[in-house]
Amino acid sequence: MTEREFIIRFSSSLSEEGIKTFPGDFLTADKTREVKLAGKTLLPGEQFFGKFEITTIDGTPVMQANSYIEAKYIVYAGKSKPAFIRVPTDDNEIKFTVTAYEKYLDAITKRAESDFKKIFPDSKNLNSTVNEIFRILNLIRY
Repeated sequence: MTEREFIIRFSSSLSEEGIKTFPGDFLTADKTREVKLAGKTLLPGEQFFGKFEITTIDGTPVMQANSYIEAKYIVYAGKSKPAFIRVPTDDNEIKFTVTAYEKYLDAITKRAESDFKKIFPDSKNLNSTVNEIFRILNLIRY
């Protein structure tokens, strides 16, 4: 098996199992607010006057979040480019939801790393392999 075949096989296996979606599979809050998105790929930006910018890939500011964790929530929720997302009104709920999602992504990463090292113990391409799996599955981790 080649590294490329590993990437395809691992990605296909995860897809067949069913990839959880953010925030739907992680959100437990009842009280949320609706946020309109730009319909573009978003990135968490820099802190600016106590707020955190959310930008497009080309660096154009789109909106601001009250915290970095809220910025990550908005970026994660916007990865499929919906017109609107639901954001919890409670900061603790935002943190809980993001933390649960990142633990899920970390579990995928650890599983991929473990499987990869068993098949390719001397390879130096582990990080690029995991990154490619995430790219294929449209997953992001900040």
